[in-house]
Amino acid sequence: MDKLRVLRNNRVFTLLTIFSVIGIFFIIPDVSATEALKEDNKHVRTWNKFASDTLALHKKLTAGKNITVKNKTGGYAHSKDFYLEKSYYNNNRLISKVQWEKDNPEQLHTIDVYIHDATGRVIRDFSAAYLPFYHNAPTQTLISFHHYNGQLHAFRSFDASGDRIIEGCSGKDKKGQKINFILDEDELYEESDGFMLSAEYKQCFDGLTQDKPGKYIIPQ
Repeated sequence: MDKLRVLRNNRVFTLLTIFSVIGIFFIIPDVSATEALKEDNKHVRTWNKFASDTLALHKKLTAGKNITVKNKTGGYAHSKDFYLEKSYYNNNRLISKVQWEKDNPEQLHTIDVYIHDATGRVIRDFSAAYLPFYHNAPTQTLISFHHYNGQLHAFRSFDASGDRIIEGCSGKDKKGQKINFILDEDELYEESDGFMLSAEYKQCFDGLTQDKPGKYIIPQ
């Protein structure tokens, strides 16, 4: 299921107040800009740590296992062979997918790690992605929880800052009717015009109690 790629733009608010009294201007120092910079630095540290923790989980899940690795190259219009992608399988289950920059083989580009239940279904996945040629911090991070009700497969995703950013569901309900929807961050914030109170939504997410990343803010 496709996931919305979320680019988090840093916001800098400037507080500048000028009082004029008999031709004299008094300027209030820009305090909020400093606070925004601190928040931006925290974001960079948090998201980079999440990417490193996701890579550590990948190594843990593949170490000492009977792993099959499939390789392929890929890229973009301006750089068609930008990355080398390695997909790791254990007993035909996709455990993780890691992309490394070809010109800088130790530079992580994207990573996805999947946690399965005893039946082989994905119950959690973690991902992080950097923009090409820009490695200050990941531009997208996801902590996703998967939930199954009959033939319905729903997921709820958060970013590494703990914000809920996307939900989706697909499959068939108890009456055999198809369900397929994705709610992005704005729609979730607006509660999707009441859709989240609908029977369709409830059938998908009934039993999924994870409304925050909790301990999974550290991939595990």
